[in-house]
Amino acid sequence: MSVEATVCKQFRFEAAHHLPNHAGKCRRPHGHSYRVEVLARGVVKGATGESDEGMVLDFAALSHCWEPLHNMLDHRDLNAVLSFPTTAENLAGWLLEQLHESCPPVYAVRVWETASAYAEAMVASR
Repeated sequence: MSVEATVCKQFRFEAAHHLPNHAGKCRRPHGHSYRVEVLARGVVKGATGESDEGMVLDFAALSHCWEPLHNMLDHRDLNAVLSFPTTAENLAGWLLEQLHESCPPVYAVRVWETASAYAEAMVASR
C-alpha cells in the first residue's frame, strides 16, 4: 500500500519592508520577524536502503533548499532585494515558486508576518 504524507518545516528571518502605496501604517518602513512554514507532500518512500527511505522529503534537504533564500532575505530591506510589492501574499507566492523549483514536493508556503497573521500560497490544482 502506498501512503501519502505531508511534512512541514519552519524557518525564520528578520527583515524590513514598506508598502509605498498602502493607505495605512505599512506605508512607512518597519520590520518583521517572519516565520515561514514550508509544506511538502508526496508518497512515503519504501524500504530502499537509501538515506531517505520512509520519508517524503528529508528535512535536511528542505533546509538545504531554504538556505540561499534565507541568505538573500535575512536582515535585509525586502524592497531593495525584491522587485514586487512585499506583501505577505507576494512573499508566500515567490517563496513557493523558488522552493517548488528546487524541491518539487513543496506544495505550499505560509508566511507569518506577525504571531496572528499569515498568508499562504499553494501550487494550483490541475
